[in-house]
Amino acid sequence: MSLFMAFDPHTIRQEFSILQQPAYEHELTYLDNAATTQKPNVVLERILGYYQTANANVHRGAHFLSDRATSQFEHARQTVSRFIQTPEGGQIIWTKGTTEAINMVAYGIEHLIDPGDEILISSLEHHANLVPWQQLSFRTGARLRVIPFTSDGTWQAEYANYFSDRTKVVACTQVSNAIGVQLPVKEVIQHAKNVGALSLIDGAQAIAHYPIDVSELDCDFFVFSGHKMYGPTGIGVLYGKTDALESLLPYQTGGEMVLHVTYQATEFNTLPFRLEAGTPNIEGALGLAAACDFLQQQNQEAMLQWEQSLAEKAYSILENTSEIEIFSPKKNSTLISLAVKNIHIMDLNGYLDSKGIAVRGGSHCAHPLMAQLGVSGTLRASFACYNTMQEAEHFAHSLLEAIELLSED
Repeated sequence: MSLFMAFDPHTIRQEFSILQQPAYEHELTYLDNAATTQKPNVVLERILGYYQTANANVHRGAHFLSDRATSQFEHARQTVSRFIQTPEGGQIIWTKGTTEAINMVAYGIEHLIDPGDEILISSLEHHANLVPWQQLSFRTGARLRVIPFTSDGTWQAEYANYFSDRTKVVACTQVSNAIGVQLPVKEVIQHAKNVGALSLIDGAQAIAHYPIDVSELDCDFFVFSGHKMYGPTGIGVLYGKTDALESLLPYQTGGEMVLHVTYQATEFNTLPFRLEAGTPNIEGALGLAAACDFLQQQNQEAMLQWEQSLAEKAYSILENTSEIEIFSPKKNSTLISLAVKNIHIMDLNGYLDSKGIAVRGGSHCAHPLMAQLGVSGTLRASFACYNTMQEAEHFAHSLLEAIELLSED
């Protein structure tokens, strides 16, 4: 039996209670997974279980509940570490999400950046992996340079010329949130290593779909959010090599991240605690670990093939409509991103919503990329493990209905 045939989204769908409800008297078709995924019952139960059996602050109390909470919290850290296959000497730092993780690095390395240094990003970045580096360049006098990837993400030989001895950090998304293109992150990381630059990979859009091995990638930093991989909101991860993390000045200071404090000086704690100021999102960490377990219990290769087949099905239905311009790849994408001539994407979004179909219309926090594509925004349908072929077809045919209806106005 093929991997494709072995995957059953209908069974998995039963684990997501929220999907059982209607939307405007229609069956709910949730296709906004690139923005946030729904949560399986095991994640919800893990969060509730923490509050019912282990609610206490971690690392500080010397009593039964605090010991239990601390043990579960640190076990969650190890679960995430195994999930992304961290090497020896790798560290997991809890954050609020991808955005905070990137800001932690951008602020943490500011003391290493001098006027005239260069910071490289790609042209397909989410604002979360653009604005922090832009602002770092403003604060330090460094130069922000943009590797001009085309919308298919192809590596061009001349891109190597963007790397030089002035390059101090390279930040690149693994998969574009707006158009689903995979970028050649291994090439980016290798060129960063060749010039002695730090490398950061934004894995927010990859983490729910692709197996991640940070040992193989060999990047200095890897960041992602829990809520895009079936975990809770408000929790994320900054992975870093120990020496890279030790080069960061703490982004926030306060409790937990100190060893000793006087009025004259502060001695910071060791990793990972020196980068985790204050009471952490304990239940979020436990929920994220449960999401990691949920994903590892699936046939992830079959899951990926299924999600890609849903995007391909929608693509095949829509590709021959002259009014539609599709920006996402036909193959090997888990989303479809498009625009329609002479019809505003929010009008299309509204029509689909009225049919119970949740998609995303807008710039997807990628204004420069939208300008590169020549549109103000796109309509994006993004697929997850619980989506069905019927939903992909329902989306595509409903979009064609919307185009026909709105073209008559």
